[in-house]
Amino acid sequence: MQRVDWTTKLVLWLIALFLGIIASRTFFEPMPAVQAQAARFDHVTILATTFLYKGQQGLLLLDRRNGNVWFVPKQDDVFKDPLFVMRMQFEKLDQAPQ
Repeated sequence: MQRVDWTTKLVLWLIALFLGIIASRTFFEPMPAVQAQAARFDHVTILATTFLYKGQQGLLLLDRRNGNVWFVPKQDDVFKDPLFVMRMQFEKLDQAPQ
């Protein structure tokens, strides 16, 4: 009975020691610096997922860099080349109403 108690205590002390080593690694090793990069197309906003334009259904997109609105037609679950719809003139939002 005494032998089992000594073995159990030894195993528990070893577990506690190894957990302490794992936990103390963050104090001795500096965390690596992480640098996030912006997504490639983070300037594109989806305005509508189902939009009808000239009889075709597709996506309506806004390019926030220049205000261009694009339509991407969808045929048979395949997206075709985007079509230019118009340019939103965001510069006029800064002007006073007339």
